[in-house]
Amino acid sequence: MADDVHVMIVDDEEGMLEWLSILLEQNGYTVSVYPNGEAALKGAKKSTPDIAIVDIKMPGMSGLELLEKLREKSPDVIGIVMTAFSSVDSAIDAIRKGASDYLIKPFEVDQLLIAIERGMENLSLKKENKTLKLSVRKKFSVEGIIGKAESLIELLEKVRVIADKDATVLITGETGTGKELIAKAIHYSSSRADRPFLGVNCGSFTKSLLESELFGHMKGSFTGAHKDKKGLLVAAEGGTFFLDEVGELDRELQVKVLRALQDKQVLPVGGTKYVPFDARIVAATNVDIHGMVRDKSFRADLYYRLNVIPLHVPPLRERSEDIPLLVEYFVFDHVAEGETPRLFSEASMELLINYKWPGNIRELENLVERLCIMTSGDTIEVEDIPESIREMQVSETDTEEAPTINGTSPTLEEVEKAYTMYVLDYRAKGNKRQAARILGIDESTLHRRLKRYSE
Repeated sequence: MADDVHVMIVDDEEGMLEWLSILLEQNGYTVSVYPNGEAALKGAKKSTPDIAIVDIKMPGMSGLELLEKLREKSPDVIGIVMTAFSSVDSAIDAIRKGASDYLIKPFEVDQLLIAIERGMENLSLKKENKTLKLSVRKKFSVEGIIGKAESLIELLEKVRVIADKDATVLITGETGTGKELIAKAIHYSSSRADRPFLGVNCGSFTKSLLESELFGHMKGSFTGAHKDKKGLLVAAEGGTFFLDEVGELDRELQVKVLRALQDKQVLPVGGTKYVPFDARIVAATNVDIHGMVRDKSFRADLYYRLNVIPLHVPPLRERSEDIPLLVEYFVFDHVAEGETPRLFSEASMELLINYKWPGNIRELENLVERLCIMTSGDTIEVEDIPESIREMQVSETDTEEAPTINGTSPTLEEVEKAYTMYVLDYRAKGNKRQAARILGIDESTLHRRLKRYSE
């Protein structure tokens, strides 16, 4: 609404001030007028304008100097400049100083009103953009992560401490524990939050395609390269770059990634000139990458370059007290518009709390979404829970011993293998595409896992 918009008019001509103030007040705007820049700055301390209409040439402070000072105090102020002396240079200078429009005296009433309307649209877009950014920051900030388990609280405290450091982070944890969520919490809790958060799953591409995604390529460097392409590391300028499933990096590509991280520059495929980049690196893996270093399938120098700040995301079975909170969140997240959110009976919730969740939070979310869709009643009972989970619960209550493989506690990779094979054999009935979807990974990644397990 126009009456919610405060327009400041600054001009050393008294007649111009009087004419413009009457015109804009008649159109519903709140107006304040000042004969010079110094008086306008004093007035802005009491009430910051939404739009400032300023004459360029005035005694003392010029209109452009005034506009600069107003925007230092309030960057969202929309500037419209007026002048009787038009030139390309003054127009360019006005735009550089933050003006959204440029009017040549004498101008028509409609020209001014249209300029103000454009300014209001610009102001509205800025406010919407700011609201959207704040919403994203809240969703992915530390405060947006659900849980009260001590292990999670300790992890989030570490995230708060390191968020504004530029050191590289390596996040480890089983599949489905929320490693990307932690990476986003680092980004959106940092001073880089207004810059891009970009990432790539290293297991989703062939070696050559991944190199092109990371570093970019030059036109004609390979079949299909019809134009130059900026790499994601460069595109994340000023922000954070997330290297997910870093353990899947090809040995040859590991060398190039190491060089890029060391030198903070990349060489596009087919290029001869290095391109610098400024992005914080956060990597993640669900495999025993230290073990991969020992068996020489992952370069030790790249591992140490990535593992500057190690973070471990606990599996869901180690934070069972968070399950009711997560279930409630997922229920409200997946409930259809107009439907009543489902409730879990005490017995069904106890079943979920005691289940070991080999697929972690991703498996829990998938289950809650499925139950919200497939259950007809308002309350989800034990019999609504899939038989595979109920059967596993029964088998686990038969013994108090911790799960072992060959008499020893399983490694992270053994847990991953066991869950992958369980999903493939029992949940997906041998269908690899469906298994990959349930696991939340690409089918190509699943094929590489199965190949690794058979070696």
